[in-house]
Amino acid sequence: MGAAFAIQVMSGKESNVKRLMEWAFSKNANAQKWIKEIHTFTQSTQRALRSGELGKPVSRALMPGYIFLEMNYSVDGENTSAYIADDIWHLIKSVPGVLKQFTRTGQIISTEEFGQMLGLDLEDQVEVAVPLSIEETDHDEEELAIAESRVLNSLHQVNMAKTPQERAEAEKVYDEAVQNEAELLYGHDQVESISSELESLDEQHKSNPIISRIKSILRNDREIVRFPKSMLQRIGVPEHDKPLAHVVIDRLRQFIRLLVTS
Repeated sequence: MGAAFAIQVMSGKESNVKRLMEWAFSKNANAQKWIKEIHTFTQSTQRALRSGELGKPVSRALMPGYIFLEMNYSVDGENTSAYIADDIWHLIKSVPGVLKQFTRTGQIISTEEFGQMLGLDLEDQVEVAVPLSIEETDHDEEELAIAESRVLNSLHQVNMAKTPQERAEAEKVYDEAVQNEAELLYGHDQVESISSELESLDEQHKSNPIISRIKSILRNDREIVRFPKSMLQRIGVPEHDKPLAHVVIDRLRQFIRLLVTS
């Protein structure tokens, strides 16, 4: 790995500046010779919608206001030999969105620090928001009876399923019936906080490479949970099934407990 330079740019314009800089460098032979890659370190997140579908990906910069140039040459331990040629600096400063005017030695990132940046978690994320409080509402007795009957009937279909496909379809109907009954009873989902689940773990489990990637914050009586999109399959909630929020949170909680006890 070679030297790396930080370039200050307009916050929120990191991707645009990167595209413009890549185009400018493609026209400059010296830039193509010395610059290995331009990094923005962005992460894409999709929110779980009420329909159970995932919304459009939204990208965010993990280091807003900066892009990073990875050079093709190595430097000494103090990075004192790192520099960028005058013509390349001229190109950089001419790109719209670049804010800071650097000297030829720029803002140098040490090899160790840049290695840590390259190790950032850039995998696509899923974000699920669920309410934490219970709101009681008035209900129609007949409507509740019908909802309860649907839960019992769907559970019977799960137990009577003869093939994995039949069971999967029956479980989906059962989950929807349980969700419908819960909404009638409480107005919205009653859930246990993932935050409290994570806080109860000892330090050994918190450092688990899988558990450590599950992030949770509490905001306005809602819990917002973010985790890698690839984890949906691991917790038994395929994306094509259009999982409802309470199902995702319940399966995620079960997954955490399984990791801790295994």
